[in-house]
Amino acid sequence: MRLKFGLALVFLAGGMLPAMAQPDCPAPIAPAAPDGRTSTQAQMVAAAGDARNFITQSDVYQTCLVDYVKAQKDLATKNKMPFDKFIEADAMKKITDNQNEKMKVGTDINGAIAAFKASHPN
Repeated sequence: MRLKFGLALVFLAGGMLPAMAQPDCPAPIAPAAPDGRTSTQAQMVAAAGDARNFITQSDVYQTCLVDYVKAQKDLATKNKMPFDKFIEADAMKKITDNQNEKMKVGTDINGAIAAFKASHPN
């Protein structure tokens, strides 16, 4: 019984450690671009605002991740412990993924705006 309890505690603590080491940097959710051919001007204006907002939130998210890595490096130095390179690799992957998402959102909204302009000449 004690062994089972002890193992359960080890697994519980081991499962919590990676979660506790995560940065408190919420990733923004990419908006979907509307169909520019069928959208109204108000919908296009709102979609462009959503895209700009996402890009701004993405910049904040990426800065948060960079700051988190720096803080973890500083903490490791302060505690005279080795820095876990996985922390930096994970953050850089998240930044790269988010940067790719930013480019897709920008491309998608620009395509929707071009389609809107072609469908609504004035």
